[in-house]
Amino acid sequence: MGFYAGKRRGLMRARPGKCRIITGGPGILVAALSLASAVVSPASALIAWQPQNPQIATPTPEPEPVYWATVDRIMEEAFERSEVMEVASWLTDVFGPRNSKSSGYIAASEWARQKLDDYGLSEARLEPFEFAAGWDNKYTSVHMTSPQYSPFIAYPAPWSAGTNGKIRAPVKYVNFETFATEADLDPYRGQLEDFIILISPIQAVPTHFQFKPTSFTDEELDAMAAIPIPSPESEEPRERRPRAGRLSREQIYDFVFAEGALAVVRPDGSNGLGMVDAAVNGYSMERRMWEADAPASITEVIIAAEHYNRMMRILEKDIPVEMELEIRVEFPADDPYDYNVIAEIPGTDLAHEIVIIGAHLQSEPVGTGAIDDGAGVAATMEAARILMAIGAQPRRTIRVGLWGGHEMGLYGNRSHVRQNFADPVTREYKADYDNLSAYFNLDIGTGKVRGVSIMGSEVLRSILLEWMKPLRGLGMTHLFLNGMEHEAYKEVGLLGFYFEQDRKAIDDMNAHTNMDLYDRLVPEDLIQNAVVMATFAYHAAMRDEKLPRAVPRPW
Repeated sequence: MGFYAGKRRGLMRARPGKCRIITGGPGILVAALSLASAVVSPASALIAWQPQNPQIATPTPEPEPVYWATVDRIMEEAFERSEVMEVASWLTDVFGPRNSKSSGYIAASEWARQKLDDYGLSEARLEPFEFAAGWDNKYTSVHMTSPQYSPFIAYPAPWSAGTNGKIRAPVKYVNFETFATEADLDPYRGQLEDFIILISPIQAVPTHFQFKPTSFTDEELDAMAAIPIPSPESEEPRERRPRAGRLSREQIYDFVFAEGALAVVRPDGSNGLGMVDAAVNGYSMERRMWEADAPASITEVIIAAEHYNRMMRILEKDIPVEMELEIRVEFPADDPYDYNVIAEIPGTDLAHEIVIIGAHLQSEPVGTGAIDDGAGVAATMEAARILMAIGAQPRRTIRVGLWGGHEMGLYGNRSHVRQNFADPVTREYKADYDNLSAYFNLDIGTGKVRGVSIMGSEVLRSILLEWMKPLRGLGMTHLFLNGMEHEAYKEVGLLGFYFEQDRKAIDDMNAHTNMDLYDRLVPEDLIQNAVVMATFAYHAAMRDEKLPRAVPRPW
């Protein structure tokens, strides 16, 4: 592999069995690793077993090839001519947020398609999948007007209805958490008309920012990589079941609006410090408001916890509160389809076989979708650009997939799988089921890739250990026995790899919120992500055989 520092002046290179210094200028060492000395992670789970007695003969498997020279060129292109942050800025600053069928998503998908075409990929196209109604927030204005004036940090819940102009109305608190049966609703009959309803108790918020780690420690990674030995006495956790007969969220919302409420207002339930998580959940998820036969939308506003709590404390003092709302939204539904972005690096002698790399282009309709998942999209596009720039000629076709409809249930990716590989509903295998080697996914945030799951397969461990050798100096050091797998592929018996990344705690805090912005991205980590993605895609595309599957066919 090559080790680079900004420019190619003054850098170290290592090869198995040799190491030499190339002088010519100062530089910051980006990565250093000599596999001649077999530097490995301290995790015992990563160390290949070797016989202690050299006199004992053991079979020698065919070594998994590592394409050191190609990884050298991948790193050089990534470190010296990266475009990943410029791509990320377009996706977030210009087009974000990118909710399904919104103006931002439509513009971003066409821009990404054209960009992949400009990189030289083949058949760059928009791939349709059925998706009835999108949702686009065009204008939101939320204020408290009495007893004092205050502008509030607030967003309409996804697929919320608008207000049909500006409304000003008194506020009433109705604790939805206390409703279990129809009888619990009786005291509120005839009491809610023309009110804006606060629906949750006061939300606890931190008094100051809580430190979040930005990187896994070696000890944490070792523990994650360890192979657990289950206790014979251990029991499977019992499945939790909802209380029979309890009112659903849908029933409560329907009651409130049937009584004439103008809007419901809630905090996001998890954040403070002015952050608002406006993910697709709650009523819109339960009612699947994007479907063609969905009921009429209701007006729901999610507000910063501190602003919500202020109104609650005023109401506790028996002082009336008044709010003013104006929300304008659109439900794009003229086209019954949404779209993935697809493009390919053609293969050579195994061109009919496929390796897919991807991330989801659709984002939550708040913030600009930087961490989730503009980072993954930018790194995936950069990996494709790098492979084209270095003139890579993979044996298998490398397909790029940027997916729509993700946050509502993986609509775009599942559609691609069901059109091309297998449909778990009809239990039908498609023409390319046996041609897919693997799917590699980036969707854990903006942190450095530290490892990947082997999905319980020791055969996969032996392969991926070799692929990781050029990447250890960049921080990818661990393999995990189990971990996240992409559901769209797992449910049909295909390999869908999720890379495990640093910054999980802090990225989880920012993702899906109004603070999921470009400024949260870490440039050097996205460059590393692109190198990892390009390296894994290339190695998967160059093997004599497809990657062995971790599970048998599901039917």
